[in-house]
Amino acid sequence: MSLMLEGKPLGPDEKTLLIAEVSANHDGDLDRALHLVDIAADAGWDCLKLQTYNADSLTMRSDHPSMDVQKSWGRPTLYDLYEWAHMPMEFHRPLFDKARERGLLPFTSIYDPRDLDFIEDLGCAVYKIASFEMTFDDLLRAVGTTGKPVILSTGMATMDEIEHALEVLDKAGSGPVVLLHCCSSYPAPFEQINLRAMASIGERFGRMVGFSDHTIGSRGPLAAAAIGAVAIEKHFTDDPTRDGPDHKFSATPDVMREIAQGVEEIHTLRGSPEKHTTENEVGSKAWGRRSAFALHDLPAGHVVAEEDFRFIRPSAGIPPTDKAALVGARLSTAVRQGHPIRYEDLDR
Repeated sequence: MSLMLEGKPLGPDEKTLLIAEVSANHDGDLDRALHLVDIAADAGWDCLKLQTYNADSLTMRSDHPSMDVQKSWGRPTLYDLYEWAHMPMEFHRPLFDKARERGLLPFTSIYDPRDLDFIEDLGCAVYKIASFEMTFDDLLRAVGTTGKPVILSTGMATMDEIEHALEVLDKAGSGPVVLLHCCSSYPAPFEQINLRAMASIGERFGRMVGFSDHTIGSRGPLAAAAIGAVAIEKHFTDDPTRDGPDHKFSATPDVMREIAQGVEEIHTLRGSPEKHTTENEVGSKAWGRRSAFALHDLPAGHVVAEEDFRFIRPSAGIPPTDKAALVGARLSTAVRQGHPIRYEDLDR
C-alpha cells in the first residue's frame, strides 16, 4: 500500500512525507509567498500546500451572532477573517511553478466545487480536503470524480463521519484516500492530540494514516512519524510574530529543519520489520554470548559431565541452548583447560 505523487513516495515503508502548509501566511503578498516556497525547500520538506478559497466560497456577509469569531483571530466575523486570510487566485500558478522548480510537490486544499476547474488547470496531482469540509458531500463528490488521490483531514470527526466521507469519495470514483489524524485547535495542546488514534483509524478503515499538526514545535510531528504516520502536515512561517491569523501557531524555519532532520533519522531508526542479527552485531554476538569451556584438561574418549565445563563468554564453543548435546557425549579429541568444547570435538 503506497502512492507515488509526482515522484514523491508516500507509504508505510517510506520516509514520512512532509507537507508544508502556507495557509494564510502569505499575507496577501506574492513575494512573501514565493519566499515561503524557498523556506520549505531549504528546510528539506517534500510538498507545498496552499488553500484555495475566498470569503464568498466559505461564508456570506451576515449580522447573525453565529458569524462572530474570537478576538484572537484578528477580525470580528467569519467573512472578515476569510477576506483577510484568503490567497488571491493569481498567486496559485507562480507558486505551483516555483514549488516544482525547487523540487516540491505543490497541491492545495479545495473548499468549493466551483474552484475545481481552476485547480485542475494547474495540474494538481492530489487534493486535500480540510477537516472542516469533510462533511461537505458535494465537495467530496466533485473531488472524487477527478479520480485523483485525496488527503482527508479528520479533525473534530467521529469514526462514523470518517466512514461517511470515505463512502462518498469511493462512490464518486476517488483515487486512494490518505487520512490525517488531526486536532482542530489552534494551537492544539498536547493533551488533546491523542496520537494513538492514528492506529485505530488505520485499523478501522484500512487506509494509510498521517498527522495534520497544529501543536507548537517539533515534538508532535516527530512522535507521529515515530509511530508510523505516512505524512505530516504543518503550517509554517518566516516570522511567528507578524500580524495574521496563522503565524502564531506556525513552525519557524528552524523548527521546519528540525522536523525534517528528525524524520530522516526516525526513518532510519524504524528500519525493517524483519528481526535478524545485524552486520554490526556479529562481533558483539561472538564475544558476548556464552558457550562451553573446559574447566580442566579433558582427554580424548572422555565422557563429558556437567562438572567438566562452564558456559562462559565468548561464543566459541557449544552454546548453552544445546547443553543436551554436550552432557554425556564422548570426546573425539582432547580439550585443554580454558578452551572451548566445540561440536567437532564430540564423537557424533
